[in-house]
Amino acid sequence: MSGYDLIVTIALGSLVAAVPLSTEITVTDGVTAILTFLVLQEITRFLQARYWAAHHIVRERPHLVVWDGNLIEDRLKEIDASVDEVRAAIRQAGLLSVHDAQAVVLENDGAWSVMRRDEAKDLSALDGLDIPGHGPAEDGDRPRSPSKPQREQRPPSSSAASQL
Repeated sequence: MSGYDLIVTIALGSLVAAVPLSTEITVTDGVTAILTFLVLQEITRFLQARYWAAHHIVRERPHLVVWDGNLIEDRLKEIDASVDEVRAAIRQAGLLSVHDAQAVVLENDGAWSVMRRDEAKDLSALDGLDIPGHGPAEDGDRPRSPSKPQREQRPPSSSAASQL
């Protein structure tokens, strides 16, 4: 669940709770507000699935914080993450050293992805990330693999929780 999904879920839950508990909100007003939230959520989901610009407005891009066994300190500061959090993610992946990780990515849902160095043959899963030595992704809205030519891609579908 992204930050956007969490905000919509909390706001919707707050509305659902307020309708029966408040004497100032009519049932019609409450149902109208809930339906408005659901319609706006569906429109946002539709736009995210079809347009990269909308997808990146609503969802944070993943952040590469370790590359080729080296911490990228300025990116950790940029996203307010600590070295301890990165080390914990590396341990959870079963690695004993930062040097054993080819890449560590803070995903847009807050989860950490850790790729082992010995498994780094195809970099297509890192499309759109700014990889040191390969330069930033070209054309801000279109991810590009550092080892393969650009190809047409669509953003992932929203999670089930965002389809409330």
